[in-house]
Amino acid sequence: MNSASKSLFNDLSRQLLSKWGGLESNRMAEMVMAYVYGLSRIDIFLNKELPPRTTELAPILERLLLGEPIQYVLNQAYFFGHPFWVNNQVLIPRQETEELVALILKENTQAESRVLDLGTGSGAIAISLKLDRPDWHVEGIDLSAKALEVARANSKNLVAMVEFSIGDIFDLVVNELQYHIIVSNPPYIPHAEKIYMEDAVLNHEPKLALFVPDNDPLRFYRAIGNFAQKGLKPNGKLYLEINERFGKEIELLLENLGFEAVTILEDLNKKARMVSAIRTSGS
Repeated sequence: MNSASKSLFNDLSRQLLSKWGGLESNRMAEMVMAYVYGLSRIDIFLNKELPPRTTELAPILERLLLGEPIQYVLNQAYFFGHPFWVNNQVLIPRQETEELVALILKENTQAESRVLDLGTGSGAIAISLKLDRPDWHVEGIDLSAKALEVARANSKNLVAMVEFSIGDIFDLVVNELQYHIIVSNPPYIPHAEKIYMEDAVLNHEPKLALFVPDNDPLRFYRAIGNFAQKGLKPNGKLYLEINERFGKEIELLLENLGFEAVTILEDLNKKARMVSAIRTSGS
């Protein structure tokens, strides 16, 4: 094989094509070469010579050809401009969730806010908020101890002082320290929707963080809403990522719990993907 980078890129992309499709195979080949050789897209375009490997290429390619998401293979996913360490104990952070973080930052410019991220997973939401708002006190809670290991590693790697602790969304205790903001990207996919999902997600990402019962798809939103009515300060804000199918139902649920200004927001793909609400001052 030619030692020039463009030749290797083409070879990797060709091998990945049958499993991942054209655009995705090119993206993966580019990411692999950045990880293994430290080469950028421009380096490949300029057909630079391959430097010494920093890690073995063959095992990486083998896992990708078996359908494992590249973020787990490389233990890295970029979110809100930051490199997060990930493994199969946490969901791969997604672009839609970046929009939720951007919304929170846009609407909340005050200093020294207290923020709680429920179901924090890799810590992507909590850490991104803390990095952009260093004066905020940010906490993250998750049911999975293994997920919290990932979150704490990311907090250390990215130098973001976020307080992580184990906790069950259905068994949260309100203490005297209320929050200005509560955010959550909870499980929201009914089991019946599995037939529409990609194998890479179904076979590798943690089911605990994905699925809800078909007969009660709003169970997490109900629990979060009940907690937030007590855990938020008066006029505190609740932000949720949602399944686009259940926007109106979640809006009604929050209104019935006493929230004001319940707003469904679309993502860049015009899907109802976020809900914001305000705890009433008198509740």
